[in-house]
Amino acid sequence: MKNDLLIPEFDEAILTPEGDEEVHPVYTLPLHEFRFQEFCNKNHIINYLPMKPMWKIENHRRNDKIYQYKRKVLRPMFASYVFVKMKKQRQHDLYISNSINRILPVSNQEGFLEDIRIVRKIELIGLSQELEYNCQIKEGDHFIIHSGVWDGISGWLQKKDKQFLWFVELEFNHEIVRAEIDPSQYKMTRLE
Repeated sequence: MKNDLLIPEFDEAILTPEGDEEVHPVYTLPLHEFRFQEFCNKNHIINYLPMKPMWKIENHRRNDKIYQYKRKVLRPMFASYVFVKMKKQRQHDLYISNSINRILPVSNQEGFLEDIRIVRKIELIGLSQELEYNCQIKEGDHFIIHSGVWDGISGWLQKKDKQFLWFVELEFNHEIVRAEIDPSQYKMTRLE
């Protein structure tokens, strides 16, 4: 369950490919990570969707008063990425899910599996203490976005508010637009 704050699913078998099996990151359509994971589970495809805890604020109205409740939920650690283990000749079967953009190649399987082990450790640590993601970009830094609707757009981080809300100025068509973004939903690189 995506909203239960239990330990996120993890099948150790993803770390031990056998024969001609390989582990690849699959880049899903936006907000299709859970749908794709469900497809994999139904089709007995070993997968791993790294999760991170986030605060979700819910507003409820009762007797003309509005109450706010905060609760922790699990969300994907990497927007639009799910790791999958399967035989190379069966990779085309993943496109039946109607949830993926592409399967990314991995040149060094051993190194990639070690990265997955590290991600799992970070995931478990994040359940017991607050972690800040995308912390390499600091207030005032110039950055470029490599995913999502802002792909290819550069900007400046003006202010970090809370853990997953950034106030940014984005530059495109020689114009500046101020926006609020969730940095966990985009892949970004700091520009020098």
